[in-house]
Amino acid sequence: RMAAFYTRYDVLLTPTLGLPPPRIGDLAPKGLEAKLQEFVVDRGLGAVLKVPGLVTQIAKKIYTFIPWTSLANVAGLPSMSVPLVWNAAGLPIGTMFTGRFGDEATLFRLAAQLEGARPWAKRRPGTFAG
Repeated sequence: RMAAFYTRYDVLLTPTLGLPPPRIGDLAPKGLEAKLQEFVVDRGLGAVLKVPGLVTQIAKKIYTFIPWTSLANVAGLPSMSVPLVWNAAGLPIGTMFTGRFGDEATLFRLAAQLEGARPWAKRRPGTFAG
C-alpha cells in the first residue's frame, strides 16, 4: 500500500504524536508496570513478557502516543517532524512528513521551504530552560 501511495504523492503528512506533548515524566512506567520492568531488567527475565496481555497493554500505550512514527520506522521510510503548529501553552506540535524510500532529498527541500515560510528555529515556549 505504501508503494502504491508514493506513485501518486511525494510525501505523507500526519501529526507526529497522537496526543499533546506530555509533561516530563508522564511517559515513565508507574506502579506495577515500573516494578515489573525493573524486575525483568535486573534479572534478565525476558520470559515475563509472555504474561498474557502485558505486551498488548504496553503496545497500546505506545501506539496511542506514537501511532504514525512506527509506520515509517518499520517501512524504512525517511521522515521529518517540524514544529508548524503551537498549542495554547506555547508548545510546538509536530507535523510529520514521510517520504519515499531513499528520497531524503525531497524532505530536505520541503523542510527548507517550510522553515522559510514559517521560521521556527528561534521560537521558544513560554517556559524555556535554555
